[in-house]
Amino acid sequence: MRIYIHPPPLWESVRKVEVKPVAARTYASSVAKTDLSVYKKSMYLLPLLLSLFLFLPFDAIAKEVERAALEAASEETSSEETLQVEQMVRFTLALEQIHERYVESGREITYAELIDGAISGMMSQLDPYSELIETEELRMFRETTQGEFGGIGVVISQRGEWVTVVSPIEGSPGWKADLQPGDRFVEIDGESARGYSVQDAVRQLRGEPGTEVVVRLARPSENRMFSVSLVREVIETPSVEPHEVLEDGVGYLRVTLFADDTAQRIRRELTAMGRKEISSVILDLRGNPGGLLQAAVEVTGLFLPPYSLVVYTEGKEEEQRREYRTSTRPHRLNPDLVVLVNGGSASAAEIVSGALQDAERATVVGTTTFGKASVQSMVPMPDGSALKLTTATYYTPSGREIHQQGIVPDEEVSVSMGQWLNRQSEEFTWEMDPQIVRAVELVTDAPEEDDQ
Repeated sequence: MRIYIHPPPLWESVRKVEVKPVAARTYASSVAKTDLSVYKKSMYLLPLLLSLFLFLPFDAIAKEVERAALEAASEETSSEETLQVEQMVRFTLALEQIHERYVESGREITYAELIDGAISGMMSQLDPYSELIETEELRMFRETTQGEFGGIGVVISQRGEWVTVVSPIEGSPGWKADLQPGDRFVEIDGESARGYSVQDAVRQLRGEPGTEVVVRLARPSENRMFSVSLVREVIETPSVEPHEVLEDGVGYLRVTLFADDTAQRIRRELTAMGRKEISSVILDLRGNPGGLLQAAVEVTGLFLPPYSLVVYTEGKEEEQRREYRTSTRPHRLNPDLVVLVNGGSASAAEIVSGALQDAERATVVGTTTFGKASVQSMVPMPDGSALKLTTATYYTPSGREIHQQGIVPDEEVSVSMGQWLNRQSEEFTWEMDPQIVRAVELVTDAPEEDDQ
């Protein structure tokens, strides 16, 4: 009996597989109960091949799959389609061989364990932000949006085998302990963190406010390792600090993250600076880990004309091309603008600095930013787990990719992270910060036009 895989227009190269009559009837029934049209074509073959294992012994499966592969080769199919079939056949045969033959102290390995391992292996071939999130981890994530949880106040990312600090949040336990961008978590509470995913680290670092966590970190920039004990706190921080006046006509504004109210707060500060006859503003985005995309668009809109392009995304699918534009009038202050960035500036901070740089609205000063600007989509799985996939990346208006590239400043001025993090000390003055000093020079030393 000959069975046709549904639906025929897709996966034409494997549309025919001969199986025994009893298996065929059972298989046909299972296909009839499943609406496969909702799946992408790349999802068809694996469930179909796996279903054969339920009905036929392994030797028979091998023969039937080989027959299907030979038929696929003889069909008029694209080389890409044929390669997809061959690789799926290879994967499915390996899966069954491991399940049937692998022995470890009498323990039987399940299909679920093998499939979970296979999916995790596939995700490891992607960027550090794509991962398999297990059911329990999803539950914990939902709880964080509903209750109060303590943390150490650092934004983290995965780089290679290590979970790495992107930036500490000002005033948090991580900030007070002098954690710096680029620090790697080597141990968390005595347990090796090598190979940890971001979710693994979050699960270890989060806890009840007031409880302690001990971390051991490596700092590649100084070629040393150190341990520190941190007491978890509820992390609450204003996104915009009150402005300062550095010199006559020069204002300084620090933005720590991009939240719902960030643009509104900046607008109020600009209005207050206008009353002081400030004509130049230094916008400090150093150590800003990002936040909400919409907030980044709204902040950029304070300095650019309406309908200006701020950022756009591109992915595999055509519909993933999307543009984000300003929608409000800029603030009436319209100051000369310098933006400060460093390796701790990420995500929304990179979008704002890149857009203002492309529009030649601001001079960007500092060091190259972190390079984290991608769209992660949650794809739910039938067992309650989910795939977190990078499905698009952000580009500046001129077409520069931000992700893993960062924003390169117009003027590079280096400041050690220790020096920058110590700026909250009582002895600190802005003249001790070379990046702020250079920004002030740029807005005060502009050449005047000669009167003719």
